[in-house]
Amino acid sequence: MATSKNQNKRTIGKAQARQQFSPLVESLATSGGTVEITDYGKVAAVMLGYKDYISLLAKAGEPLKPKNQLRGSMVLVGDLEEATKEISKLMLESVAKTAAEL
Repeated sequence: MATSKNQNKRTIGKAQARQQFSPLVESLATSGGTVEITDYGKVAAVMLGYKDYISLLAKAGEPLKPKNQLRGSMVLVGDLEEATKEISKLMLESVAKTAAEL
């Protein structure tokens, strides 16, 4: 994960992170950056300083979309009335398509 300045990106193992936890926290708090923590060679977690965390939240702007979404479901963001109209339109189109196929 990159920081705003792509600085101080480190990768360490889980055991090393456990042993160096306090110095890692101190380093992230003062210098920023990220630390990727691996478990059996795969990145399992990422530590970042509070300033980088706040910056990341500010840039996030949009809500996270779920990876797995039920077929036919929608994620509503914004105007609920407009979304309701869109859902009604899609529902009517679906019913018309199904009726035509029968």
